[in-house]
Amino acid sequence: MTLRRRCHRFVEKHLRAWELLLALFAAASVYVGVRATELGEPEYLTNIEWVFTGLFVAEYLFRLWIAPSRSGYFKSALIDLVSIFPPVRGVRLLRLVRLLRVAENIGAALETTAMGRRAIALSRIAILWIAVVGIAAVGLYSAELGQNPSIQSGFDALWWAVVTTTVGFGDIAPVTAEGRLAAALLMVLGVGFFSFFVATITASLAAETASGSQKPAKSATLNARLAELDEALAAKRLTRAEHKRLRARLLAQF
Repeated sequence: MTLRRRCHRFVEKHLRAWELLLALFAAASVYVGVRATELGEPEYLTNIEWVFTGLFVAEYLFRLWIAPSRSGYFKSALIDLVSIFPPVRGVRLLRLVRLLRVAENIGAALETTAMGRRAIALSRIAILWIAVVGIAAVGLYSAELGQNPSIQSGFDALWWAVVTTTVGFGDIAPVTAEGRLAAALLMVLGVGFFSFFVATITASLAAETASGSQKPAKSATLNARLAELDEALAAKRLTRAEHKRLRARLLAQF
């Protein structure tokens, strides 16, 4: 087995841990960027950001090298490609998108639990919503800090992100281009999340109602078929063994 193949198998075997580690690096990189913005871009923090950038570039090239299909990996790893952008204000926030991979992996892990299909769907929506709100809050804080008097702390940004995806009070409005872009995306995603959430609940209730309405009809049909079998047994058109076998098959069907 070639080295490339062994590396690919190793990454695939530990893919969730790999994605989680890189997502933590992305979060740390953005935190360093936010601190750099707060402190006026000191050189030592800028150097740390470039170290993170080098790490992301090396990881992306490594994954591209070990991929069985390089074109396929390129198309499926656009989130990873975002991580190698230079650490400049605004662009560095795109690294937070990598945290969506963590939300995706957590959602995939729910498939192995005993939860119902609709419960899993609702849980995945909730996890993704939390991830998007967190990313938008950090993004707005970094973009608007020092530019928007309404944003004085991370809690202000978190409040804005939650409100923007729900009722939309409008007490905090972004003033920078990056902040307004984040707001536009967050509003669109917020509408999509809650539409899908409501649709999933509606479908679940409709399915339960339909199932409940079908039960009386099925019960009547079963009783009628059982009565026919009993009549056939009484008229000696069926033996007891045949009656028992057909009754068991009928009960299994219903």
